[in-house]
Amino acid sequence: MDPGIRPLNGYADRMSVRPGETIRFHVSCDGPATYRAGIVRLHSADDNPAGAPFRSIPVETPVDGPHEGRAHVIHAGSHAVVPASPRLVPADAFTLQALIMPTTPQMGRQGIIGTWSESDHTGASLVVGDDGAAGLVAGNGHASVVATTGEAMVAGAWYRIAATFDPESGTMCLLQQALDTGPPVLRRIAVAFPPVLEESRWLMAAWHRDAGDGRGYHVGCFNGRIEAPRVACRAFTPDEVIIAGVRPAAPSVRDAILAAWDFSRGIDTLAFEDVSGHGHHGTLVHLPERAVTGASWSGREMFWRHRPQDYAAIHFHDDDIHDAGWPESHAWQVPEGTPSAIHALHVTAGDAEDFIPFAVVPPRGRRTSDVCFLMPTATYMAYANSGRHFRNDTVEMKQFRATVMTRDDCFLQAHSEYGLSTYDTHSDGSGVSLSSRLRPILNFRPKGRVWGLVADTHITSWLEQASDGFDVVTDEELDGEGLAVLEGYSVIVTGSHPEYHTASMLDALKAWLARGGRLIYTGANGFYWRIALRQDLPGVLECRKTEGGTRSWVSRAGESFMSLTGEYGGLWRRSGRPPQQLAGIGFTAQGFDRSTWYRRTPAADDPRAAFIFAGIDDEIIGDAGLVGGGAAGLEIDRADTRLGTPPHALVVASSEEHAAGMLVVLEELTSNQPVIADDHPLVRADMTFFEHPGGGAVFSAGSIAFGSALPVNGYDNPVARLLGNVLERFRDPEPFTMPALARPRAEPGG
Repeated sequence: MDPGIRPLNGYADRMSVRPGETIRFHVSCDGPATYRAGIVRLHSADDNPAGAPFRSIPVETPVDGPHEGRAHVIHAGSHAVVPASPRLVPADAFTLQALIMPTTPQMGRQGIIGTWSESDHTGASLVVGDDGAAGLVAGNGHASVVATTGEAMVAGAWYRIAATFDPESGTMCLLQQALDTGPPVLRRIAVAFPPVLEESRWLMAAWHRDAGDGRGYHVGCFNGRIEAPRVACRAFTPDEVIIAGVRPAAPSVRDAILAAWDFSRGIDTLAFEDVSGHGHHGTLVHLPERAVTGASWSGREMFWRHRPQDYAAIHFHDDDIHDAGWPESHAWQVPEGTPSAIHALHVTAGDAEDFIPFAVVPPRGRRTSDVCFLMPTATYMAYANSGRHFRNDTVEMKQFRATVMTRDDCFLQAHSEYGLSTYDTHSDGSGVSLSSRLRPILNFRPKGRVWGLVADTHITSWLEQASDGFDVVTDEELDGEGLAVLEGYSVIVTGSHPEYHTASMLDALKAWLARGGRLIYTGANGFYWRIALRQDLPGVLECRKTEGGTRSWVSRAGESFMSLTGEYGGLWRRSGRPPQQLAGIGFTAQGFDRSTWYRRTPAADDPRAAFIFAGIDDEIIGDAGLVGGGAAGLEIDRADTRLGTPPHALVVASSEEHAAGMLVVLEELTSNQPVIADDHPLVRADMTFFEHPGGGAVFSAGSIAFGSALPVNGYDNPVARLLGNVLERFRDPEPFTMPALARPRAEPGG
């Protein structure tokens, strides 16, 4: 099979579902005429022969059986839509204008605002031309013409652009003016025929082209920022263009203005307002970025809510995607009594297959076990279709090895319309701050890299061995329902990499611990990035990569506050909530070449920690594992009382002998300095335990690779025994008692 081909792809309308609710699936079958589908319970997602191993069990449902295959495509590219209206059709003369900051003017023609249809050659649109200059394209119903100013615009600079048509003189006038330098460029052109202006929806950042599938209607997506778009029913002079852009209600222009959109209003929505009084409001499609600086931003204000007029722009991208929009292929109403577990829709056609994972969570207000696995779906969304393996030119330096491309990597390299992760940059180089799960997410699949879901099933498959059952709850329930969804659980077990959290998620965990909960944090680099989720916009995650932190791109100046909620973005550490405050440890180093082990510390002999090492005499813990050969690797956390590790916390084991590729994270460094991994005091994973004042406790492993050491030797190994000891004691209702003397046990880490 060609490595760039995936005959089967799909997604679900949700990542979790309760008994009695319905989950819907959307499948594309590219090639085969038919495929088979069925629901499976996913026990272990790793297909490594040395792994758990891979295991799924069919669940009898009405979905089972053969189905007709249909191929679907994704029409990506963010844009804006204004419904058709007879009041928005100029009778003959017109002006189209906007402020724009093009970011890829060299990439060819791109739509700005208008009704031009490539399919039927009608309408007119203001565009970036093939030569990178401002222009107008118009059609008479039979053919189209395009003209530009002839002077290419500079990427990243703000321009005032306009196109006017005067039927009396039979000419169009094009205006292009850089806002910071130089006189305007004006070009007058004789028009061979007047454009046919019909009643049609208006598009911004794209133009019309019918894809013939009932869904695709736009192409020519614009990369860059648009501000203050206007439509008028006469040909404005250059001075009137300026007036209309700044004051559309000014007496000299207001009677001619048909629509004047103000993007500074409703920044936290997918809607935008027409302030002309004509009611031509519109909707944003495919999640363009809002709360971005506009043409008048001066740097005096950094928060868009304090001065929204400085944030009156929207940044559009040709590779944005929100909802793939595929038709429904299957629906499953989960029967009452279905056990909580990780499931998947499994589709096959010959040798091709795909899995669409989801969690069945307990009924609202109920639990079926005292143990809960908190499935880090926000982290899965943040990494959705991450292309850093083939888009990042420094990835091999970070990994200290050659990049290994998977079939899915090859497919995504050829299909940017499947969308990006918050670790990627758009085609114009700007960072991806918004991610959606309403599309196929190829790295949220079994049988892939041991990261994310695959690594987390090492933990859940161990839980099946070590307990008499557990519930699964996802980040979306935690964010939406807060403490209520955690009530009644004695133990919460995290995934290997619970990195992304909202304020409500952290608040719920903190409150649950205060009531006596016991937290087992099996991973590392957790509770790290602050994100925004919205219950009225399900499936969308926002993360601004601001100021500090280990990240693949950095938010532009003035754009640290998230558009969905207005909260400050970036690291939780920079919002005064370092992960050490919750879990006792926090991100300290990362390296992807190999994993090492833990060595017990003197604190392991403290009577308070005796239950952790019951039946374990080994000095070395975790010198075998499915990721890098050990239990301490990839990304690691350490204790630090200055950042919130409780003074009475016990660091019962620490990792050692990391390779030179294990580097200290950026937020720990105040200046460039050499880092020697094998003796740097900050390069270590701290296995930590502490009692909580509410009678509960926290055990933290400190390594992403820790969970993947659990299945070694059929779950019979020191790591599995140690975690089993912790789980057994944490399920015991006997309250933990705070020590009389709270002496710091961890190195200060400075």
